[in-house]
Amino acid sequence: MFITFLQMGLANEVQLIPLLYLLNAVAGIHGVIYGQALTDYIAVILSTIIWKQYQNSITKEKDSVK
Repeated sequence: MFITFLQMGLANEVQLIPLLYLLNAVAGIHGVIYGQALTDYIAVILSTIIWKQYQNSITKEKDSVK
């Protein structure tokens, strides 16, 4: 579970920096505000996907042990 939080934190920072440059060029100062919000939404989506994969691997392990 710690790895998921670490990945989510790294993904958040990796996404934020390019989005800040991109949105700052497009939306000016509002790009900074939108960049953080957009990065948070992307982090939630990615963490949900990682969590689902983790849950599926646990159920497959339980089924194979039986």
